[in-house]
Amino acid sequence: MPNENDSGKVVTVTGAVDPSELGPTLTHEHLMINFTVVYKEPDNPDDASLATVKVDINNLGWVRFNWVSNFDNLTLDDEALTIREANFYKRAGGGTIVDATTVGIGRNPEALRRISTATGLNVIMGAGFYVEASHSDDYTARSVDNVAEQMITELTEGVDGTGIRCGIIGELGCSWPWTDAEKKTVEAAIIAQRETGAAILIHPGRDNRAPLEILEFMSAKGADLNRTIMGHIERTIFDPAILSETAAAGSYLEYDLFGHDSPYYPLAPETYMPGDHQRIDQIASLLDQGYGDRVVLAHDICSKHRLREFGGHGWDHIISRVGPWMEARGVKKSAFDRMLVDNPARVLTYPS
Repeated sequence: MPNENDSGKVVTVTGAVDPSELGPTLTHEHLMINFTVVYKEPDNPDDASLATVKVDINNLGWVRFNWVSNFDNLTLDDEALTIREANFYKRAGGGTIVDATTVGIGRNPEALRRISTATGLNVIMGAGFYVEASHSDDYTARSVDNVAEQMITELTEGVDGTGIRCGIIGELGCSWPWTDAEKKTVEAAIIAQRETGAAILIHPGRDNRAPLEILEFMSAKGADLNRTIMGHIERTIFDPAILSETAAAGSYLEYDLFGHDSPYYPLAPETYMPGDHQRIDQIASLLDQGYGDRVVLAHDICSKHRLREFGGHGWDHIISRVGPWMEARGVKKSAFDRMLVDNPARVLTYPS
């Protein structure tokens, strides 16, 4: 069970805070990340030289379409840039950001603490591991208990001796098909959840039924689905019946790609990336079905082209533009506030 000092609190990189201090909360972002694990060679061989150029106005149109094919675009390691960008969110009324960067993709606890201090934002850091492609060479040989022990240490003592603690488990990377190493990660996370009370955030594989498969596995292993967030719903579930079935399973559903509106999805070219209007449609349907207490929101910014300084929408997009648009399309402001404030505070708060 959670440390008594964490009971009823939310653990940030600067310490435990009362959930009333969170305010508007983005539950899935990447303030600092090395996302080159997803790098994909340009589809057109003639564009090979564009993989190594810096992102600027001369190549931004190409980068927006081929965002996983440029190394600079997949790297957010400039603290000053992140602080400037995060301040747009702060000035728009934002209060908290969950940094879902885990082991193997550039998690940087000390940088997160500096960013939190500089902006006045609460930052919540994730424990655990991303998809198998990012795992270290020795990960396959590690036991479930060994992996769980590391997560528990990150949650209760801190990461890599820094004393800076994680406040959520995840995002935990799951591919499609789901690999044994990734199943081990999730099973270890369930042990860590039982031990600490922390919420779990899942990155599902790209298949309509992947979220349900993961939730069924987690339920069978004893996870608390009331403290589980299933991410990337909009790029994963396109069948309304499967969406309703997934919602009924009991986890939180995370619409976390707001602003990512280029319909070509290079990581799954057989499908597409929905636009914000389609995200709003899906959310409105879930609200109509009575799942308003189970939806959380974010942008999952993990590349330069989505930052304001590079012509993108920035971390204030949901507050500044999506909220008013939702209201204009019939979603009550009280429902929007529930998804952005109340629901994140509930799932991120350690049980009493």
